[in-house]
Amino acid sequence: MHIARALSPIIIIAPALAACSAAPPQLGYVETAFQQQDVAKPAQRFAIKPASRITLKPPPRNIRYPKPAAARGLRNVIMQTHNQARAKVGAPDLVWDPSLARDAAQYAESMARTGRFAHDNQSERSARQGENLWMGTRNAYPQMEMVGSWVEEGRYFKKGAFPDNSTTGSWHDIGHYTQIIWPTTKRVGCAMANSGAYDYLVCRYSPAGNVMGQNPLKA
Repeated sequence: MHIARALSPIIIIAPALAACSAAPPQLGYVETAFQQQDVAKPAQRFAIKPASRITLKPPPRNIRYPKPAAARGLRNVIMQTHNQARAKVGAPDLVWDPSLARDAAQYAESMARTGRFAHDNQSERSARQGENLWMGTRNAYPQMEMVGSWVEEGRYFKKGAFPDNSTTGSWHDIGHYTQIIWPTTKRVGCAMANSGAYDYLVCRYSPAGNVMGQNPLKA
């Protein structure tokens, strides 16, 4: 599969957009349309960037869950990459939150089961969680590369009020990065699940970042 506007190899990653008190209560997500094409070789690595909503058909089967050692490895990668990125802009370190990790695991498993790659609407939550998503060919990408693709968005970052923070003109190109460095975010929890074909990574953040009208460096 190849998705338009994708990196090579393709990476599927999706940042969440939060609403501030001065904005409407629910802004929703900006949807990006993609054109799907066939992949000649199933072994080819792919991931898709950026996306807020996409469904892959047929749905993946035979969901597999990371072993405890793999989960610990993911936690180490998350904390290292996130806090290094935050330190560079003067933001305080995040701490790992097991409850956020459980929420992330439930949603990663849901996407692996259904094949639907899209942000969780979180409509029943009293407090909105920030969310970064990634999807790619199963076992083709190391965890550091998955998370690193979010951090690398920092090369397009410019100072200003969110969402006007991208030199490309599109907040989708920096939304994962701004959630990672958002100064008022204090906790993070992440998890992975995979189907027979794809890996799904979900990170949840609290309090949520990417708040309309606020400065990602001074929120």
